[in-house]
Amino acid sequence: MLTLKYEVLFHLFCFGLCFLFVPGETQVLGAFPLSGKIDFSEEYKRLLKESKSAPSKGYLKEVAFDAIKTSQAAIKTGDYSAATKIATLAVKIGKSSGNNHAYTLANRLKQRSVMLAREYRKVEKYHQNLQKDPNDSKSAFLYGKFVALKLNHWKEGLFWLAKGDDAEFRALAKKELSNSKNYGTLLEVANGWYQLGGKEKGLTKRELELHAYELYSRAWQHSIGADRTTINDKLSEMPLRYLNHMQEQDVIPGPWPFGKNGESGNGKGMFTVNHLEFPNGLGLHPPNNGFARVRYQLDGQYKTFVTGVALYDHTTEVRRSVTFSVMGDDRVLWKSPLIRFRGDVVFCKVSVKNIKRLEIRTESPGQAYGANAMWLDPHVLK
Repeated sequence: MLTLKYEVLFHLFCFGLCFLFVPGETQVLGAFPLSGKIDFSEEYKRLLKESKSAPSKGYLKEVAFDAIKTSQAAIKTGDYSAATKIATLAVKIGKSSGNNHAYTLANRLKQRSVMLAREYRKVEKYHQNLQKDPNDSKSAFLYGKFVALKLNHWKEGLFWLAKGDDAEFRALAKKELSNSKNYGTLLEVANGWYQLGGKEKGLTKRELELHAYELYSRAWQHSIGADRTTINDKLSEMPLRYLNHMQEQDVIPGPWPFGKNGESGNGKGMFTVNHLEFPNGLGLHPPNNGFARVRYQLDGQYKTFVTGVALYDHTTEVRRSVTFSVMGDDRVLWKSPLIRFRGDVVFCKVSVKNIKRLEIRTESPGQAYGANAMWLDPHVLK
């Protein structure tokens, strides 16, 4: 919305770090079509100047998020050194602003940029080989793994893996590229990536499992009956699961319906917090003088619950503060401080070991006008 591996990958990837890629368009080989259009040295100077002349902490917060977006742009162009430098500046600005959300995101982005710079050095020569010969199968495999697993740009990564010299990766990549909207086949592909992950170790294993999870969750949303039960069992094997990919129970909504998949529940599409979308977010607007809640059956399978909580960007005024609570088997596991202002994000990480039933709840002690309460990509970890 995380710096455990899963939290870094999922939270940052949900912030739109991926760029569009059309298979067959070899001009993206450069990975860096924007590099001639953005002078990141000048951008760094601009951000530094704005941070030094900022008239308020609120203004500093905006500069911090601007720096985060600029660092993300540097990642898109493949300039990982610039991304790291600008993310480091964003950390300092975020800390000075006093905004927990900006500071936390900037720290995660800095770590990601450092990782990408390190990993790209290992495959740079293969990337350069592909500039000369796009059919170099060894280079296609090694560079494709970097793009898919490290950058999480699976569309482009699959294109190269499908041309690579590793038979297992090549077969799965071709199958996924040709069946991206066939949810029955997509389930087979997900099984393939998950099984392939079982042969790997460390981060590669986790990254393949995360991609399998992504495919399972896409298939789950379009499944019914026995197929849904089968996919649900597969998702339950995953080390991570978002709540919006579980069957909700005992929903008590407020004035808006329960919002899923990044929607607030007011029928106006995806919500944002500090101008960022949360595709796996949940909307749970409390009623006047009461609470809204939703429950999930965990059956003791998970160890940790992770989320962020906030009011969405279009909140104008909250007449009463909002609190967020996490409950396990009818006892309170975590409760947020009072939240009244948009842009304030509180992060939660709490043990759910041996918990059978998880409940998340939002509450307002008075009139709940403007209590646009959002859960930022809540998930459980094994």
